[in-house]
Amino acid sequence: MKLEDRIEVAKSELGRSVVRINPFLHQDAKSKAQDMLCFGVKNTNKIPMHVFDKLRFSRNYLWLTIDKMSDKGRSIDTDLVNPLTYRLMTGSTSGGPINILKGINDFALGTDGGGSVLGPAMSCQLPSIIGAGLNLFAKGESISTDNIKIRASIGIIAKNLSIAIKVMAELTGFDLTFKANGSKGEVK
Repeated sequence: MKLEDRIEVAKSELGRSVVRINPFLHQDAKSKAQDMLCFGVKNTNKIPMHVFDKLRFSRNYLWLTIDKMSDKGRSIDTDLVNPLTYRLMTGSTSGGPINILKGINDFALGTDGGGSVLGPAMSCQLPSIIGAGLNLFAKGESISTDNIKIRASIGIIAKNLSIAIKVMAELTGFDLTFKANGSKGEVK
């Protein structure tokens, strides 16, 4: 989908799955590669700025939207409808997968402290990867909805697995591809 078409769809989703559109979008797009991927970021202050900036300032990625998250990080988002099931959307990174399915973004950046990336991704039949095992964590500790101290991780939801792997490799510096002999890649 062309960038202008993505923007039009994003505008139609404002107040639903899209909280805001990047105000510097056209300026940012000028420095991007022809085959750039568009992404949204969860509407939270828990994503470290250096993680967001690594993607935003890469030639390969264009930040397009701030995606809605469920109220107070709840596991169900009563404001959004899952476009596949027509039931309430799972949370808390709820707007990201909807914006992928609608063709606005190629991937979404979110946080996961107990299924907040994996749940919405599964409910929309999209691949996701969380970064806890790759030392990619959200800012600070928080309290879960069950009143347990947790340290959330950063997660990626994408329209296909190769995009999720590519983005996670960019964020962590690890080669996450598998070699022909089945061994894992090495640290870059």
